[in-house]
Amino acid sequence: MAREPVLECTFLIPVRRDAELSDRARNSPATWSWLKTALYERFGGATRAPGLYEGFYRDPDTGQRVSDESREYTVAVPQSCLKQLRSLLSEACEVFAQKCIYLSVAGQVEFIEAKKHEPG
Repeated sequence: MAREPVLECTFLIPVRRDAELSDRARNSPATWSWLKTALYERFGGATRAPGLYEGFYRDPDTGQRVSDESREYTVAVPQSCLKQLRSLLSEACEVFAQKCIYLSVAGQVEFIEAKKHEPG
């Protein structure tokens, strides 16, 4: 039985909540535990790179330069399950109080945003 080919997907999660959306405080251990559990349950595992990645970007809403430190995760995902990964990262935007999450799928970068909520 042939297995479906998988794609290497990496994403960055800042260690602090977004200052525009929240209080810029560090994410709690429970928040990181939520992510590890979700990755295990949905994709069977992941790898977290050692240390932190230092980065900066222009905030699309304020135009200001924002510096952050992030954890990098790598997960092998069948192409048919990419939508599930994007959905998980969209949910993670809310859990981690982020406007978007940087995702690289086999070298192609995209920015995953929180799901848009329909009014009542």
